Amino acid sequence: MMLQECIRGRPTHPTAASGWRFSPQWTRRIRPGPSATTQDGRSRVTGHSKSSHATPKGESMDDMKEASASRTRERGRPRTPTPGHADHGGERTADSPGVPNISKRDRVLSAVLQLAVKDLDASTGIAYVPADDGETLAAVVAVGHPVSMFTTIERISIHDTRYTAAIAYRTRKQSVASFPDVLAGPARIDAIMPFPFTVASTPLVAAQHLYGVLTVIWVPPLGPKEISSREREYITSRAKELVGELEDLDDEQLQSTPAGAPAFFLLPDMVTDSASHSVSTPGGDRPVDGATTAGYSGTAFLYQIYKLAFALTATMRLNDIVDIVAARIMKPFGAQRMAICAVDNDRPRILGYSGYPQGVNHFDTRDPWSPDSGTVRFFTLGDPEFLETAEEVAQAGLGPLTDGRGACALLPLTSAGHREGTLVLSFSAPHRFLSEERAALVAMAGLLGQALGRTRQFEAEHALVRGLQQELLPHTLPHMRELDTVARYVPAAAGIEVGGDWYDVLTLADGNVGLVIGDVEGHSPAAATTMGQIRSVVRAYAAEGHRPADLLGRTNRLLTELGTAHFATCCCLWLDLRVGTAELACAGHPLPLLSTPGGGIAAPDVTVGLPLGVATEEVYRQTEIPLPAGSVLALYTDGLVQSRTVDPGTGTRMLCDALSQAHGQRLEDLADRLMDVAGEAEEHEDDIALLLVRFHGAPADTLRRVSRMFVQRHDLQGVGQVRRFLEEQLRRWGRDEMCYDVKLMTTELVTNALLHADSDVDVRLLESPNHIRVEVRDSDPRPPVPAPITVSGTGDADTEHGRGLIIVETLASAWGNSPSGRGKSVWFETAAASTTPSR
Repeated sequence: MMLQECIRGRPTHPTAASGWRFSPQWTRRIRPGPSATTQDGRSRVTGHSKSSHATPKGESMDDMKEASASRTRERGRPRTPTPGHADHGGERTADSPGVPNISKRDRVLSAVLQLAVKDLDASTGIAYVPADDGETLAAVVAVGHPVSMFTTIERISIHDTRYTAAIAYRTRKQSVASFPDVLAGPARIDAIMPFPFTVASTPLVAAQHLYGVLTVIWVPPLGPKEISSREREYITSRAKELVGELEDLDDEQLQSTPAGAPAFFLLPDMVTDSASHSVSTPGGDRPVDGATTAGYSGTAFLYQIYKLAFALTATMRLNDIVDIVAARIMKPFGAQRMAICAVDNDRPRILGYSGYPQGVNHFDTRDPWSPDSGTVRFFTLGDPEFLETAEEVAQAGLGPLTDGRGACALLPLTSAGHREGTLVLSFSAPHRFLSEERAALVAMAGLLGQALGRTRQFEAEHALVRGLQQELLPHTLPHMRELDTVARYVPAAAGIEVGGDWYDVLTLADGNVGLVIGDVEGHSPAAATTMGQIRSVVRAYAAEGHRPADLLGRTNRLLTELGTAHFATCCCLWLDLRVGTAELACAGHPLPLLSTPGGGIAAPDVTVGLPLGVATEEVYRQTEIPLPAGSVLALYTDGLVQSRTVDPGTGTRMLCDALSQAHGQRLEDLADRLMDVAGEAEEHEDDIALLLVRFHGAPADTLRRVSRMFVQRHDLQGVGQVRRFLEEQLRRWGRDEMCYDVKLMTTELVTNALLHADSDVDVRLLESPNHIRVEVRDSDPRPPVPAPITVSGTGDADTEHGRGLIIVETLASAWGNSPSGRGKSVWFETAAASTTPSR
């Protein structure tokens, strides 16, 4: 094949000093020279001068085509294998450590890119292939001058019109553009080009397949420039030749999943004295050649360290760190598994892992590698260890963190002199860690340790803040025969400051229900304090019997008298359950939305006053609106309809669309759908509070009965009282056939709540025509998770907590959990005998 000789490297004779030496086998437009035999019988490969088929600048296109045809005639020329070593086709194996650890597809791409960048006097060449999602182009190979490290954008959406690579991929036509200003990377800043530049992207397209895109970039002093027709034709010709090479590869080689980072090659004229040395690169040894792999090692290491530091600086979440380590350390260095280990409260923990089977992070204190056995010293490792053979790995006592067959690197993670943990990199085959590789891994571990320390501190402080926020929410949401209520509260993703959003559900003096939602300006302890004051004042005025408009006026005057620097928005809505109406007043807050059973969406027609704390004498207006039976009210803060990716107008329309489908949905499911309007959690720039209320009314054809009881905390004898309560109520309602299952499932939920929530338990029994629903509410916000039942082994408290849910999951028609004030409500439904359960 035409490029075959450009992309293969073969080991020569072993030496005592380094174990392997590599001849310069990658050539730039060079006919392979004759095989010469040394006196010891081993073969080595020689090559012609670099100028053998060089195309001088200014050469005509005919000359360039002739040079290309000359290379085409070399396609059938056989390659002389090295005696004593199998030809692995370029795939790295334990017996061929010198073969490059990149796929055949990427080696073909790199060979052509290096020729194109050199011939066109370009700065950078990048090969993009479609990622697994089908919506993104991933850079798999980058070639060029040192500046290329900072100008390679690794991921580009195929729909992003800023990038010629995306345009060329979509249109299947060559795209050329020049940019006079700075161009930033997509989504997050992968690369910034603070200088003018020119870029040309050419699709790699065959009759039935689109393989990817070749992109060539010119930056100062080589660009920007006008791309001549001859240069366009040259790039197109290279792309066509490359497509022919790619068509000869099998499907498995073509569909190789892009690694977390591209393979990076520095052009040979940027490297000195590289052709006579073997070098180490991420993932294994690589042959060095004056044309193709020179500079790969050092540049690849620097590129990975630079990208790792860049990514770690921008994250504050442990899950993100695990993804970054997998993409920037595990994959580029050729490891198959990775784990970040630490010790918390004298107990070993795996904070995150990749490549291991699920459950590797579960510890059994009786296991031989538990803390008591002393075999987990690597969790607090002081010095890096590189275990290159299976024997060394076996002696290290790594337990399930290695399969015992390959190699392993143990890298201590420290931050400000404090041991944060250990990074474990596991390889499936023996692996020799050369000096460059060891140095790069230790440097990366240093960066990772600092990021891990910062992240763990952030998450600890964030958990504390979340706890404080939970304490400021209602203890529980009241449940009445005429109403269902569901609430959601999500703090802002950025920062750890306490937010000022809140909601409340009040029992009014006349027995009706009041709904309140509000938002204090800013994110700070002062904002949280103001929120607590307003919430207490609203509750006090509501208990005195004040109507919404009067309540807001009194609260506004009190807030201004307190002299607080924060203003607040607030909406109060009093429900008259006997009549089916609601009185509403609003102080600078988004109006609630009403969804009727027919799917209509309406906002009350009421004058919205100034926020609280702005003007002392502000007069607030109120209005009365009807509440049809089956309607749903949605009260929310502006964080729900506004984020960094959603503007308020679009967010409000999306909220109305989702709310229009409220009829027939459980409120829990509807709340989750409405929360999706704000986008992903990391996109939330503001707190989000959502309060949903479904008004059932009292239609004659609807039978709905409610009964409840309380169990004091830690009173396990109360479980028997709950069973008697259920039996009595279900018999009274004529539901004796459902009694056994309902009692069994409720017993499990109540027992879990008493053992683990450390609070009183509220048990509610609700009857509808087609099902029975039980809700068990406690003050523990942690959601329950079903845990598998095992034959042997003792789990921790969380595991025991989840085993009873297996029974609920098996017997119930539906079950789930939702926030309830500061705690949670775990519920299940079981269908009546005359209905068919829908699981």
